[in-house]
Amino acid sequence: MSNSMNSILMMTAIFAMQNLFSMPLVFSQEVVPTTEGYSTLMREIDFTIGDAELHIDQKYWGDLGSDTDALKILMEQIEAFWQKEDITAGAEHSSQALLAIRSLSQASGQESESQARQALQRLKRHLATIKDLNQNHQIVTAGSRLRFYG
Repeated sequence: MSNSMNSILMMTAIFAMQNLFSMPLVFSQEVVPTTEGYSTLMREIDFTIGDAELHIDQKYWGDLGSDTDALKILMEQIEAFWQKEDITAGAEHSSQALLAIRSLSQASGQESESQARQALQRLKRHLATIKDLNQNHQIVTAGSRLRFYG
């Protein structure tokens, strides 16, 4: 290949990488999710927690740090959802989940497997409660839309 062709390929690769790595900035903008978006966020949180568990097992502390960054962004959106819905318990458990994510991030930085596992367990407990709250919230919301004819 000629030098000009190599230069073009290099510039294209740089441009593509720049777009790829700037994508998380789009997700970091504070957006209050809709009910449909909420489900997508929770699935993404579940996948990221699975990744975090693997990274703790393998002691991939840098990757765990990336997981905690993603979890923080996702959880902030979940917290915003509960605040918008004016459901105090959801907002409180979301806030506690964010604290667990912060602890997980600190454990990653300290490369502490035991602290990372403890923080992950706290996070999972809060997420389980949040999922239960969401199920109850959906039932109440659906029930309030039902019309009774008598």
